Amino acid sequence: MIDLTLFENPIENIYILKKWNWDYLEAEKFQLECVDFVYKNPHISILIICSHSHCFTLGRGLQKIKETASFNLVDFDQETKLPYPLYTIKRGGGLTFHYPGQFVFYPILSLTTTKLAIYDLMLSIMEIVKNLIQIQFSFQGVEIKKDFLGLWFDGKFSSAKIASIGLAANRYITYHGLALNFLNDKPMFDALKSVHPCGLSGDIYKDLEILLSRKISLEDRERFCTNFIDLFIEYLKPNHLMIERQRSSS
Repeated sequence: MIDLTLFENPIENIYILKKWNWDYLEAEKFQLECVDFVYKNPHISILIICSHSHCFTLGRGLQKIKETASFNLVDFDQETKLPYPLYTIKRGGGLTFHYPGQFVFYPILSLTTTKLAIYDLMLSIMEIVKNLIQIQFSFQGVEIKKDFLGLWFDGKFSSAKIASIGLAANRYITYHGLALNFLNDKPMFDALKSVHPCGLSGDIYKDLEILLSRKISLEDRERFCTNFIDLFIEYLKPNHLMIERQRSSS
């Protein structure tokens, strides 16, 4: 049973939970409980910001790409020995990874009630993150790539993927979400060199600290979280106002 008193409630019918270094399986179980709760209370949206202990997750399969794409995707070989736990999960995409220095966002909301499309929702989440990186860190060059879905930095001499996204829906309620590589974690990024997250070479994955060439404080991360939530609520507001009008007239 979901206890809404555990959540922040900045606006009616939108509830927020933040928890760092959360065990992945515990967080996934909690997400599914939230999915069931939102299915029974479709006027409510639950937004989770967190990070996870070191682990890998494996989705249902690699995305299809255009024949003209500059990368060849490589499936994960399940015989590969990994230094961290591997969890098979119900989302699209291949192998991906989590570590405590990420920014992970799980939106749990009703697609039917909010009239949102899952692909448009993913693009909107990435657009908010991209704009926030530009504003808070004065950092240009981050773009959304649709062929290799995620946030990428394209510089003069290199290309790097900094965020992956994969949403699933259960009874038209979304779960799973976006993982942004915020802080550096050398053991994890060393481990990526022996695998192909999302079918791509592990060397392609970078974090904001590396790209900015400076340390990011935990206070910076907290400010990023606060600003992200404010912007995402602004994005959801028209949908929730519509929901409230419908409930009031019924």
